[in-house]
Amino acid sequence: MALTPVTAVGLVVALVGFELLDRLRRAAARAAGSAADPAARDRPRATALREHLWKWAVPATLLAVVALEGNTLASIGWRIGSPEQLVSQVAVGLAAMVGVNIATAPLWAKVGDGGESLAAGLGSFAALSVPERLFVAFTAGATEETAFHGYALERLLALTGSPPLAGGVSLLAFTLGHVGDTWDRDAVIRIAQPALVTTLLYLWFRSLPALIAIHALNDAVGLLLAERYADETPPAGGDTDASAGAAAGASEAGSVDGSTADADATDSTALDWLRGE
Repeated sequence: MALTPVTAVGLVVALVGFELLDRLRRAAARAAGSAADPAARDRPRATALREHLWKWAVPATLLAVVALEGNTLASIGWRIGSPEQLVSQVAVGLAAMVGVNIATAPLWAKVGDGGESLAAGLGSFAALSVPERLFVAFTAGATEETAFHGYALERLLALTGSPPLAGGVSLLAFTLGHVGDTWDRDAVIRIAQPALVTTLLYLWFRSLPALIAIHALNDAVGLLLAERYADETPPAGGDTDASAGAAAGASEAGSVDGSTADADATDSTALDWLRGE
């Protein structure tokens, strides 16, 4: 496969599109806020779901790129062998995610802050209702997998023929895309683990629907347990936009930015659970 200008644009959108979109929207919000109210630039964005809705702009753009390339959805991993195979892949993927989390929990408990920043970031999602959290989880799975694996990894693999190179670039972009207000450096280091697992799973399955399901379900588990990490009175309406992921898995919600609960307020029992103790 030859690198065309259209594909080059697609790779930029896939690898850094979430970050570019977030910076553009922040700059526009600051400009509008400072013009109307100088203090507005320091206020957190209040409509969290709106921030997640904007993430769909990235896969929408990539679908347009695929059409301009003259390719089909199969070229970005939209492949399903059979319903039974899909269910099997999702089950294996979730088992791998959970198994790796359990196996590495004792090690992660001794790295960095021991999981406090990750717990605080998860706790910030407690302000959302259950349906809202499920929407965030699905959005993270669908948008991030389409960008980082479905498009970026597939195109890099076609261009280079090297799974390690294609997977490595996608993994790096996936992980760095979570740096923001919700996830600090210590949290992002931990998020690199589920990012690595999902990258390896994609290279194995080469099925975008399977990875979207694995990612979204993994994120949903973390987000539905957000109360375990939140202060009793979490800030309402904080901007929680990560992929996850993340979730999650500790949400991988691709450029996830928002107000973060103070780590000192994290419940000790929940933190022990996160550490696997």
